Amino acid sequence: MEIITDIELFPKLDYPVVTIGRFDGVHLGHRKLIDRLKNIARENIGQSVIITFNPSPEEVLYASEEKKIRLLNIQQEKEELLRNLGIDYLLVIPFTEAFSKITSEDFIKDYLIEKIHLKELVVGFSHHFGYDREGDFIQLNNLGKKYGFRVNEIPMEDIQKRNITAVKIRKSLKDGLIKEANELLGYPYSISGLVFHGNQIGRTIGFPTANIDVKDTYKNKLIPKQGVYAVLIQCHDNQYKGMANIGYRPTIKHDRPTLTTEVHIFNFSKEIYGKNLTIYFVHRIRDEVKFDGLEQLKEQLAKDRKLSLQILADN
Repeated sequence: MEIITDIELFPKLDYPVVTIGRFDGVHLGHRKLIDRLKNIARENIGQSVIITFNPSPEEVLYASEEKKIRLLNIQQEKEELLRNLGIDYLLVIPFTEAFSKITSEDFIKDYLIEKIHLKELVVGFSHHFGYDREGDFIQLNNLGKKYGFRVNEIPMEDIQKRNITAVKIRKSLKDGLIKEANELLGYPYSISGLVFHGNQIGRTIGFPTANIDVKDTYKNKLIPKQGVYAVLIQCHDNQYKGMANIGYRPTIKHDRPTLTTEVHIFNFSKEIYGKNLTIYFVHRIRDEVKFDGLEQLKEQLAKDRKLSLQILADN
């Protein structure tokens, strides 16, 4: 997949077949659209083209903290997921307030026709785009006749049958329904970050943890509900089993409690400070609980580890 961030550098293609969207999560609901896109391109010996935006429209249009929507993917994750689906070209358009005011016809004419030389457009049922989302399937058909491209709409029954949306997945993650979220995504939800030095209290009770810094690269990504999870951990080319905690560690006294993400890797003793880890969430075990002391916490962690190993046995 070739990634293009400047539309002026978009190559002249034989038969570009295009779809447009945010593709947050690149979930199973998107796969129907993408499969249709690739099939049309293949049938016409053409090229599949996805147009998406960075930053995401939500980050620009709902920039205030009260309205900010946490995303399922950062840009690098989205690109990797689309690459794995076998897309030929990914055009990433910078999304600004000025861009958000472009009308649907101007976008079709100035971007899709003049720059990409669109042959066919693939859209989902009830797709809207352009300023105030005034562009719809009827208008697209009219513009297709005017500018000479074909519009392919995914049937309503195909979209509703799956009933999968980024909004639904976000709610599942916020509610701690990680299994449901993973089923809708079609892959385990994950977060990544660098391992940094913590207070090392876990070492004293036999459960050393790696503290993951997700603030810098994942500042706009949705972090799942607080609690303890059975997880898989990717470190370079190796994958390990473990359990993670998202929360404020209420059993430990802090001057300023902050939300932390930490992971205990089973049967692991390597030095990984400064390394990048990716945590894949498999199952939520329990809520975060305040215990009377470290000994009680240790007993509970032993139970959590046993349960996590049972859950992860098939992974």
